[in-house]
Amino acid sequence: MEEAIKGWFLSGTHPHLYQASLDDQEVHQGRRSACLSSNKVEQQEQFATLMQQIRADHFLGKRIKLSGFVKTEGVSPSAGLWMRVDSTQENTLQFDNMQDRPIIGDNHWNYYHIVLDIPDNSAAISFGLLLIGGGKVWIDGLKFEEVDKNTPTTNPDKGYHLLEKPTNLDFEAE
Repeated sequence: MEEAIKGWFLSGTHPHLYQASLDDQEVHQGRRSACLSSNKVEQQEQFATLMQQIRADHFLGKRIKLSGFVKTEGVSPSAGLWMRVDSTQENTLQFDNMQDRPIIGDNHWNYYHIVLDIPDNSAAISFGLLLIGGGKVWIDGLKFEEVDKNTPTTNPDKGYHLLEKPTNLDFEAE
């Protein structure tokens, strides 16, 4: 894990095909933004992330909001913020990578956010900027803050539900 920008590192399936840098030309606020760009993308499933990973100790039982401004150029298939909460056994407890609301193509600076609960058995919180496939994405003005429980989470629905008891075990029901 190479540190591309102080406090941040580049990771993903193919980080060597991406570049992370500071940019003093494309800025939403302040003097600089961070930029993640693809050097050469061979498959649309390849991705990189500019990320941090922190201990969850100070956030246990809280609801956390990661927010910031993102600008994109030629992004295909998608980019976005992401955050994952892992247990001490390295199981994913909470996760959102904006796949249900991706940032695509060319976009001026827009505000985005992710809100997740940090369960009491959490060990680590990972978060950052994700670029899947090709393009260029900038991020600026990030905030990582506690919000109240009235703020809805963005943890996507897993798309399944549990039955109360076994059903159709003989496969005869229609």
